[in-house]
Amino acid sequence: MSFDLNALAIQEQGITPLQLKHPATGDLLFADDAGTQPVTITISSTSSRAYRQAVAAMRNRALKRGKKIATAAEQEEEGIELLVACCITSDNLPYNGEAVKTESQFRALLSDVKMSWIRNQVDEYLGDVENFIAK
Repeated sequence: MSFDLNALAIQEQGITPLQLKHPATGDLLFADDAGTQPVTITISSTSSRAYRQAVAAMRNRALKRGKKIATAAEQEEEGIELLVACCITSDNLPYNGEAVKTESQFRALLSDVKMSWIRNQVDEYLGDVENFIAK
């Protein structure tokens, strides 16, 4: 048998990093004028341990709340936490004068309403299983 289903397994990390796009033009972002330094975020998949742990923590908080429904702000925060859990590192992505590398830096970036376009791109990338399966 030549077909191997394991070849279609979802990888822990994106096959290629997410290259951010300009929010208005859709052009790929580069840190230099020559276009040799792409602005990227390396993202782990929804099958990664980090994502699964973030989901479990979210569910545990919901269980502690009981029948009380989470507020819109709490739901938004939970969504950001899931995205932060999947952000591994970045290249050529400065925010507030520093390269974004740590969990707290990703949380600050993805929580910034003025940078919601980055959150949207991370969420879209994470939701596309093709980004995590080798072709």
